[in-house]
Amino acid sequence: MKKNFILLLLFTFFCTSLFAQVVLAPLNNDVYDFLERMQVRGMTGRYFDGIKPIPRTDIREYLVHIFDHVDYYDLSESEKEQLDDYLKEFSYEQKYSPSSKEVSTDFIEGFINLFTDEKAYTPQLEKENWELLKFPYKFYSGESFISFEPKFQAEYHYNSSDTATFAENYQRLTGGGYIFGYFGDNIGFSFYGVNNAVQGNMFDVKKIDCYEQGIGVEHKRDGKYYYEEVDAAVSFSTKYADLTIGRFSNYWGCGRTGSVSLSNKTPSYPQIMVRARFSNWLRFVYFHGWLESNILDDSTSYWINYGDDQVFDRKFYKKKYVAAHRLEIAPSERFSFGLSELLYYGERDAEFVYFIPIMLFWSAQRYTNDQDNEMIGIDYEWIPWNGVKTYGSLLIDEIALSKMFNKNESHNYIAYQFGTYLVEPFMDGLDFRLEYTHLNPWVYTHKFPINYATSDDYWMGYWTGQNADNIYFGIDYQPNKKLKFSADYSIYRKGAQDSIKYQYKIPPVEKFLYGHQYTKNTLSLGCSYEIISELKAELGFRYTDCNVNEENIALAEQGEYVNPVYYKSDFTQTTISILLSYRFD
Repeated sequence: MKKNFILLLLFTFFCTSLFAQVVLAPLNNDVYDFLERMQVRGMTGRYFDGIKPIPRTDIREYLVHIFDHVDYYDLSESEKEQLDDYLKEFSYEQKYSPSSKEVSTDFIEGFINLFTDEKAYTPQLEKENWELLKFPYKFYSGESFISFEPKFQAEYHYNSSDTATFAENYQRLTGGGYIFGYFGDNIGFSFYGVNNAVQGNMFDVKKIDCYEQGIGVEHKRDGKYYYEEVDAAVSFSTKYADLTIGRFSNYWGCGRTGSVSLSNKTPSYPQIMVRARFSNWLRFVYFHGWLESNILDDSTSYWINYGDDQVFDRKFYKKKYVAAHRLEIAPSERFSFGLSELLYYGERDAEFVYFIPIMLFWSAQRYTNDQDNEMIGIDYEWIPWNGVKTYGSLLIDEIALSKMFNKNESHNYIAYQFGTYLVEPFMDGLDFRLEYTHLNPWVYTHKFPINYATSDDYWMGYWTGQNADNIYFGIDYQPNKKLKFSADYSIYRKGAQDSIKYQYKIPPVEKFLYGHQYTKNTLSLGCSYEIISELKAELGFRYTDCNVNEENIALAEQGEYVNPVYYKSDFTQTTISILLSYRFD
């Protein structure tokens, strides 16, 4: 298997002509929010944001499309400044994706310089002088380019609660850096790595019950938690497709609070990805990922006893994988939709049939004796008129079309999400978003635990997991480039999970939100201000009111339900946070 895989990579690398390399922009880059706002205002052209992360070259094209748009002069001064900053941030990519305006400008300047002694001035590619305190550091060598920038963040959270568990304060320090670059016209690469130190009482240190990305292995020393976040990737591009090998996260869909199909809730994972751009209206992406099952493999694990109570455990965990591919189609600038297929499997070596990008997984899993967990995703984005976007997603884990409306015969293991995003409906800089997400019982689960849609014990899709829903309302107001206000309110309900033996019962024995365990209401307010370039200060307020169903909590603790009890009693919590960050998106 490994030999065949290596041969496949070598064949891909040596038997295709290399074109322009690709570097994927990290998912936490603010440029994604800016581009979505411009998309809703009708200024990006066909915008493929259903497949993230997006290559820096594509982002450059979208930014230049905004700059070239006839409505550019209708943008506020703040938006023009933001656009100018992003064009500078993605300036080197002009080499690989020049726009019509940039090409014409460079051509005219070059033509004029034929008759003068002046040298052509191309600010986007100008090699900057190195300065000690000017970031990012940029290094040029022939046709190669490397950029490095440090990352630093310090935050303090003051917690007040009617329950001692949630009342203590905590602080977190984060430090690291981000490097990306291009080696000639053949290779693009990126590396992102930060270390985190948490001290105090952070109840949800693993970030399980929230939409933030979870963490992998954490270490506890002297009352502090330490964990790291690392992404790395190297890409090779051909005339027809890009090949990326690395460890990073994917996000399919456009939900603000998470995606029901594929989100970045889990820690990043190793993968091999192929991206193809067939035309200006069609995109295709495929990847095969190596996940963390956290299921101990008793057949290979062992322990050694050296005497005097010196025992060392050698632990191995079961292998687990995900294979996924997606078509994103944009018939017009105002409407696009995506078709996705995902498959989870494990407890064996990687299956070669799942490395065929265009193979239908529902057919491939039958070839492998129908032992795996396959899902289908459908989503859309529609901008009926400038300033308004509606979007929705549907994930089908298991459904029988002939019985889908028969409550006594159909399981309907589905999840769906609908949202509306309004850009400046009443005044400049003021945006609104309303989003609802619903997950039926048994979504993401399977009769074989290795096939759960999880990695590192986090859901690969929406962060709540099965048998839950969440309604979200958010407001953003940005009066100028430096200052931004935000407010959001959410109602999140979580039900139980019963023994897997009930998942396949006919007729179904459980309804939506059976074993209701808690409802969490959260109000958040935030204000951020850019003190100097890339140095931001943020002030936040959050009020949480969580109400548990004591009867169902008691049943869960007695073993009636299989999901762990997360909150054992009602509580309220008020949090005031102060954050200082440098070059964090």
